[in-house]
Amino acid sequence: MTDTAGGDDPHDELRERLLQAAAAVFARNGYAGTKVMDIVREAGLSTGAMYGRFRSKNELLREAVVGRSTRVGYIAAEAASLAELFDYPARSIGRPLTDAEAMRLEAYVTARREPDVAAAVADAYAAWREKVEPLVASSAIDGGLADGVDAEAALLLFRAIYFGLLLHRGAGLTSPEPQAWTALLRRVTAAVTSPHPGGAVAGGGDAAAPA
Repeated sequence: MTDTAGGDDPHDELRERLLQAAAAVFARNGYAGTKVMDIVREAGLSTGAMYGRFRSKNELLREAVVGRSTRVGYIAAEAASLAELFDYPARSIGRPLTDAEAMRLEAYVTARREPDVAAAVADAYAAWREKVEPLVASSAIDGGLADGVDAEAALLLFRAIYFGLLLHRGAGLTSPEPQAWTALLRRVTAAVTSPHPGGAVAGGGDAAAPA
């Protein structure tokens, strides 16, 4: 995380409002289309409030990408098994993108052109990977993975499905019936994972969303 002008006080309500506003505007307008005044207006604050906490638009956007993406990704550590981790893409088909998901998608696209955003994406991924490591380690120890399946390859497959679905949902394309999609994804999951004592599929929430 960058060293911001106003510090990193989790109790700074105005700072939190600015981050929420930046996430919403970045998701709506994209990186290039986001201006400081758009964020300030969204937050209902003054430019002085922003510059008292962040040195620039880039710094604010970078922290919004890392903070919002990583905050959602942290919840992945609560998944009971890799099977539960894989269940999120099965449940998200047909849903409109949330601001956090839209911002994450914009960030990955923008990372090709903007080094600051690429660094934010890398930081968010590193934090997500650190949080999911205990789940990967336990799967290797207690048989949460099917025989011959590499944990890193399984995680990449999950992320490929998740981000591919973000693109599909973000474009508003027609989706298959949710039941058919869920059945297919669970067949894929069964090929990757093995029965796990804590692996009952959970419903609802964004427990599997990666950074």
